[in-house]
Amino acid sequence: MPVRDGLSTQEANKALARYWFDEGWTRCNVEVADRVFHPDFLLNGKRVGPEGPKQSVLRRHAAFSELTVDVGIQVAEGPWVATWYTTRATHVGEYVGVAPTGRSIFSEGVQVWRVKDGLAVEDRNVFDLWKLVSQLREKDGQVAP
Repeated sequence: MPVRDGLSTQEANKALARYWFDEGWTRCNVEVADRVFHPDFLLNGKRVGPEGPKQSVLRRHAAFSELTVDVGIQVAEGPWVATWYTTRATHVGEYVGVAPTGRSIFSEGVQVWRVKDGLAVEDRNVFDLWKLVSQLREKDGQVAP
C-alpha cells in the first residue's frame, strides 16, 4: 500500500482496509496481502498470517465470478478500524455444499481490524452468510429448506 503522507493514523487505517477490499477482494490481487497483513495476523483469534486472507479470497473467487466488495461506513479509533461492506457476485462454483446456480447474490458484513505499524494484526468480523446461502437456495422466490 502506498504511503499516504499527511493522513492521521485513523485515516491511514481506513485506507488500508479499503485497499484490501479493492485490491485483494474485488481485483483478486492476493499478493498485496503481504503488504497489508502482519506475519502473525489473527483471524477471529486464530493465527493465519497473510496466507489466511489470500486463501479466503481465492476460495470465494473460485465460487463467485464478478465478485465486488463495496465499502460503506468506516469508523476508526486508536488502532481499530471498523468497516461495513457489501459484496455482490455471480455464483459459478460450489459454495458451502450448494452447486453453482448462476444467480447474482449480495450480502453484507462488518470487519473490525486492529492495525499496528501500518499492518493489520487482528481481524474480527461478522458476515451475513445466511443471507448469501438463502439466495443460493431460493426456488421461485421462496427459500428452499
